[in-house]
Amino acid sequence: MSQDHQIRQTAIDGASILSYSALLSDVFGKPQLFTKEYLQWQYADNPDGTIVGFNAYQGETLAAHYVTQPMEAVINGIKLKGLLSLNTATHPNHQGKGLFVKLADRTYTYATEHGYDFVIGVANQNSVHGFTKKLGFQLVGQLHALLGMGALPYTDDLSVFSYYKEWSSEALAWRLKNPCNAYGVSNDRNIVVSSATAYPMINATIGTFDKNKYAVTPRPSSFSVLNLWVGANRNITSKTNFYFNIPNRLRPAPLYLIFKALNSSIGPLNFNDVYFQALDFDAY
Repeated sequence: MSQDHQIRQTAIDGASILSYSALLSDVFGKPQLFTKEYLQWQYADNPDGTIVGFNAYQGETLAAHYVTQPMEAVINGIKLKGLLSLNTATHPNHQGKGLFVKLADRTYTYATEHGYDFVIGVANQNSVHGFTKKLGFQLVGQLHALLGMGALPYTDDLSVFSYYKEWSSEALAWRLKNPCNAYGVSNDRNIVVSSATAYPMINATIGTFDKNKYAVTPRPSSFSVLNLWVGANRNITSKTNFYFNIPNRLRPAPLYLIFKALNSSIGPLNFNDVYFQALDFDAY
């Protein structure tokens, strides 16, 4: 451990959340996203539990921050407690000191000691190497990104997949309250959650659910001509309706699904057996 940095567990009081907001806004240049209200929702309001993570301080200055978000998933037919790798940031004045790896190691040790079974996340081209080479994550596969027109096939039997996120009614209701995004929600044959994208007249389908299992309030979606889908589901391919794979050169950033077992009884994931939606992480 660096002698001039003190490692402390993350807290969710108002002052702490304001300090996280300031650091994340400085590092990523998105103060409109990392508001106090957004981080309160992400960090403290989740019905599956408050964040698990650690910070690095130099004196009382927040130098680095890493958090994971509690969740549940079914792996090989067994419901398990897991963590979604969520936000990480190191202030430019403190980079190059290995703080992210130290914070992540402390987080996973704590999580293992407190009964969490795995960590899952989505990494971009810049961060995937650090997770796989320095933190022992499995690179499960590159998430598919398809663009097209029309409805996508609905998967009603998730038991055919070896991994899928388990959404309780409370967790889904919380997820749809994202203070930074007013989702479209339809519940005709099934529940479809959509989001506007950064591109005009392109919406993203970010989640589909059994309408008999969840009670949701319909919300109108913004007008779109094309539909984007990002995720892992062997039933959704470029042969699905009028959709095509988006080449990597045309994507803002290819995204990679990563996984780390904290329980020795859990083996590697097979990408072809994973069901993973954009609503399962924080892309929207």
